[in-house]
Order: sequence, then structure tokens, then C-alpha cells
Amino acid sequence: MITAPSHRALDPDRVAALGYCPDCYATGATVLVVPGRRRCQAHLVDQRLLVETTAAGQARLAAPPGARRRPVYPTGVQTACVSCAAAGRDKQGLPRDGAGSDPLCIPCWRGRTDRQGAADRRRLVAELRERLNVDEPAGCAACGEPDPVPTCWLCGYSWLAEARADHEHAQALEAAAVATRFALLAETAEARERVDALTAWINRLTETLTAFHAGDSWGRPVWLLADLLARDAAARTSRRGRRSALGRVCGVMAVNADRRSGRRAMPGRTATAELAGCGDSTRPVTDAWRRAEALGWCVRVEQGRRLTYAERCATGRSQARAVFDITGLHHGDPAAQAAYLADALDILADLLDHARGLLAAAQERVDDLDARAGGWVDYRERVRRQQMRRAVTAACDHARHQATNFRTPHTVSSAMSVYSSLSRGFVFSPSIAHSTSGGRRYRRGKGRASRSSTSEGRGARVEGAGSPRERRPRSVQAVSAGPRARRAAPQWTGWAFGLARAVQGRWVWLRGAPLPRVAATLGAALGPDWTAETLEAWVRKARPRPLLVEPDSPVAYLRAVLEEALTGPVAPPHPARRHAEHRRALVVAQAAADRQRREAARVDRDQDAVVRPGQRSAAAEAAFAAIRARTSGHLRRVDRAAVVDAAPAGDVQEWPEVAQPGQGLPPGLAR
Repeated sequence: MITAPSHRALDPDRVAALGYCPDCYATGATVLVVPGRRRCQAHLVDQRLLVETTAAGQARLAAPPGARRRPVYPTGVQTACVSCAAAGRDKQGLPRDGAGSDPLCIPCWRGRTDRQGAADRRRLVAELRERLNVDEPAGCAACGEPDPVPTCWLCGYSWLAEARADHEHAQALEAAAVATRFALLAETAEARERVDALTAWINRLTETLTAFHAGDSWGRPVWLLADLLARDAAARTSRRGRRSALGRVCGVMAVNADRRSGRRAMPGRTATAELAGCGDSTRPVTDAWRRAEALGWCVRVEQGRRLTYAERCATGRSQARAVFDITGLHHGDPAAQAAYLADALDILADLLDHARGLLAAAQERVDDLDARAGGWVDYRERVRRQQMRRAVTAACDHARHQATNFRTPHTVSSAMSVYSSLSRGFVFSPSIAHSTSGGRRYRRGKGRASRSSTSEGRGARVEGAGSPRERRPRSVQAVSAGPRARRAAPQWTGWAFGLARAVQGRWVWLRGAPLPRVAATLGAALGPDWTAETLEAWVRKARPRPLLVEPDSPVAYLRAVLEEALTGPVAPPHPARRHAEHRRALVVAQAAADRQRREAARVDRDQDAVVRPGQRSAAAEAAFAAIRARTSGHLRRVDRAAVVDAAPAGDVQEWPEVAQPGQGLPPGLAR
């Protein structure tokens, strides 16, 4: 291809006469064409495409009528197929029967040949029958009927109909077996999902009770349930009526919620009714939720509703569960909450026992389905189930034991001491006035109560009692006069968090650290005028060593970097709290060193003790020890050494002068 600039437009006929393609010349390119043609190879095919719509409503690409879809080659026979051209197809053919015959493509020629051969065979068969004078039977050879009869084995094809019926019946049986198998697999999968859900629920209940026994924060659902029982008892006006499902329903909510904050409790109405043992009715669950909201124990943040079609397709559920946020424990009465811990433990133990029964039934259902499917239960699975049953039984027994041995005082005389268990439904009694007897001990007489002092300690025993086991003493119940004063927020809370986010964006090794800890570290060392760019530039200037890529403790490493950068002799570009503390400590240490030096100067130099050469005196050692004790620990080791070395060393005994060679004998040894 030769490209040449065109100064003026030429006539297309003249361009074609010169042997070039007019279409290419119009675009600024000169392309030679084959002699006898007016277009180049690229423009021989009409590349225009049209979009047409069929009767069925589909869109397709179609070439305009008369357009050639094939390139025209300079050699060979190029004749359109007659049959394809009549049908609107652009295909080339050849005159198969010699010159003057219709040009046909291979498929059209083969189809015409096959049809001609079939017609010839039928004609030959008819001629042969006429010559042999063979009469064709008019009816069936077996029954003689002109039309096929279903009862005839020859014309009715009864054997074929029976085989077809047998085949259809076999196919129907196979389809039914496949459908039954799929239904069994779906039912088994659903049963296994139920077992997994109940196992997770039992593990959560067990972890809650274990954490409460160990004093961990994950045992907070027990306190939340005790707060509900205390609120319900305080609002109750009568003890009449049957036992309510409020405790069990709210116990499910407390365990289902977040263990640290008590938020996002969404167990669901049907699931709560099953886990709480309410049967098939969800009315107790609705009433319990309404009662809990009226007591102020929880707040409904999201209302349950029916999902839309798009939401059902996305989530696979038809209903959206209601979401509750449980009120924090600091809004309730701690004494009243502690009074109902035993009831809360009893309720959670009942829930765990009920869940164990549900899990056993679900596992039996899975085993039956596996047996129907031809499977069996693995030995390891049996061992795991036995271990879980033992763990759940131990957790239930321990929770009930805690609830039974949990003692709460009743309203009694200040001179009386009664061991009694928790009373259900009553408000927590006021604190008991403890006796101030100085360790006096009384023996329990016949029909009299023990008046032993509680100051004996945890190991005190009641003399004269029938059981030798140790009694649990009562602890002093401290009741605060008012709410505890809230501690004021640090001054760096207004600017440290923004600086921490910016620093985490610049230092990759600090992104995994918690933002509050990073903000507290920066706020304790810097000031409000610092920015991330300034801090990075100052650390790079103050520390010649590069920063680590992946430190083990990012926050501790950040604290060490700030300590090294802000405790040097050069002042930072902006006021920093850590640098100010360092300078203040240096001034205090220097003042202490000066004061100690002045005190050491007034000490009497004349001492009776013999001082060895090169050793400090007792006064000098005491002065240095005082300097080391008063020097702040926040100083660096180099700064402390400089302060200690600046102390006076006048009490150090100098070494005697050593005689040099050639000076003769000492004066005392002269003869």
C-alpha cells in the first residue's frame, strides 16, 4: 500500500482508469487493483449490515438484496447457485451436468440427485410389478381387515404397544424413585441443618454458664436475665397466677444477643417458642416481648415484616425478624440484680436441658433418614455425641448447684443471722447491719440461733452444728449514696483520633492496630498542632534507622519510636507533651545534682577511715547514690550517665606519682 497526499480530488472513473481503487483514494490511500476490476480486494464485498426483525420478534443481521458476501476471485468459475439464489442465500455453484445446465452447490446437487434416484426406484418397482402381474393384498394377512385393528397381532402391533407400555411404566417407576431419593436427600439435609443449629445453641448456652462461673465477661447474659427478673418482681402487684414464660423467652433473647453489648437480639418468634419450650404456640413469645418492652428491659429497633419478592429471592426467607437491643446493666439496681442470679441460673439450666432433648430428637431423626438411605452412623460421631451429652449434663448440674447454693439475705432483725435461700417474687431486702463485736464467738444453744461474728473470715465454722462443712459467710453489702461520677474525657480526644487515622494511612505497619490505642499513644506524646506529614518528617530526621515493616507489637513500637524521637537534645517543630516532660525531667535532675553537689561540698573532708587509692569515700558514694535515686526514670541512660559523671569527685583518693626511669631513688630511700 502506497500512501500519498492528495492536493485535489479526482474523478472516480479516472482513478479507476488509472488502475487504483476509488474507495481507497477517497480516504487518502492509493491501492492498486487487479486488471479488469474497479475495486480492490477489501471493497469487493459489500460490508454494509442491516438489522431486521423476524416474525417471532427476534433481531438479526442481514445483508441488503443483491449484495455479495463473498470476495470475487480473479480466477475460477464464480456462478451463483440457482436454488440458493431463489431462496435468498448467497452461495456459489457449478454446472454439474455440463455446459448450459443449472449451476448448483453441493448440498442442492446432492439433494436433487437423491430425489431423482428415489423416483427412479419407485418407477422401476412399479414396472416390475406390472410385468410379473403381482396383486397386492388389500387387507391384513392375519385378520383380513383393510384397516389396522388393535387386537390383531400383525396389523395392530399389539406386541409393540405392550413393549411401549412396559417401557413407559419402567420410566415412570424410575422417575418416582429419583424423586423419592431427592426428597430424602433434601429432608436429610434439612434435618442436619437443624442438628447443627441446635448444637450451636447448646454450645452458646454452655459457654455462657461456664463464663459466668469463671467470672468472664461472656457470662453477662446471666446478669441481663437477672435484671429482667428484678424488674418484673418490682413491677408485680400480685403473686397469683401460673408461671409465666417471660423468663425463658427473655433468656433466649439474652443468650442470642451480643455478649458484650446486649444488642442485635433477633432469635425469631417461631425459633424462640421452640427453644423456650412454648410448644407450637407463639402467643407466649409475643406477650413476653411486649412485657419486656414495657419493663424497659429491651427496645425494639427493627420491626418484623414480610419481605418483598426481590428480598425473598436474595435472602431465601419470607419474613424479616424483629431486632431488640437489651438495656445495659448500669441502668438497673446491682443489688436487685444479684438477688435474682439464682433464678437466672435455674432458667438457663432449664433451657439447656430442653435444648438437649431437642438435639437428641433431631439426631434420632437424622439417624432414621440415614438408615432409610442405606447409610450408618460413624463411630466418631457416636463418641462426639456422647461427649457432648456429658458436657451438657455437667453444665446443667453445675448451674443448678450454683443456683441452689446461692444465698441471699432476707429482711430480719439486725441481731439475727439466718441462712436461707432465695425467695421468688420478692424484692431484694435491705442491707443487714453487721455486728461489731470484737471477734466474740457464741455457742449455738438448743433452739437458739448462732450469733457468731462475721469478722472471723472466710474459714470460720459454726460450732455445735450438725454438719462439719464450712458455712459461706456474708459479705458486707456496700450501697452507694448516689451514681458514680463519670470520669472526664482526656484533652486529646478532640484531635488525636483524626491524627491517628492519618498516621495509619501513611504507615502500613500501624493499620492493624486498634484506633483508640493509637490515638491514646499519639495524644500522650504529641500536641494538637501536629500532622501526619510533620510527624513522619520529624521521625525520619530524628531517627537515622528506617522503620520496621512488620513489628510484633505495632502500638509498643510506635511508643518506642516517639520516645526516641522526642527525647533528644533537638526541639521538635511543634510543642510535644513528651518532649516537655523530658526537658522538665532534665531540669529536675540537674537541680538535684547541683543541690547534692553543694551539700557534698560542705561535708567534712577529714575522715578517719582509710581510703584506698582509686576508690571513692563513703560520703562520695552516698552522694552518688542519692543522685541516682533522684534522677527521673523517664530520662535516657545516656542523660543519666552524664548527670552522674558531672558530680564532684574530690573525695576520690588520687594514685601516688609513679617514679619514672632516670629520676633516681625516692627521697625517703636516699642514703
